[in-house]
Amino acid sequence: MTSKAILARMLADLEAEYRYWLVEEIRLGRGIDEMEDTINRHEAEFGAERIAGFRARLAQTRKQYQAIEEKIRAIRHRLDDLRARLQQIP
Repeated sequence: MTSKAILARMLADLEAEYRYWLVEEIRLGRGIDEMEDTINRHEAEFGAERIAGFRARLAQTRKQYQAIEEKIRAIRHRLDDLRARLQQIP
């Protein structure tokens, strides 16, 4: 396998991973929005203890979301690097 073919395969694999994490980011972002909406709409009904539990889970979900954002940025950087390397190969 030529170095160009290897880089092209690496790029394709990385693009697939990038798409996966983008979908996860969207899914998790929607979940955060829904959880915030639920907390705000039903705060009086749920009581302080249950709301505290929801807020704790929401904080953990936000941390996961931030980790995914960081992962996406790192993958995007690697994608840019691989594309540049691939363009340099004749």
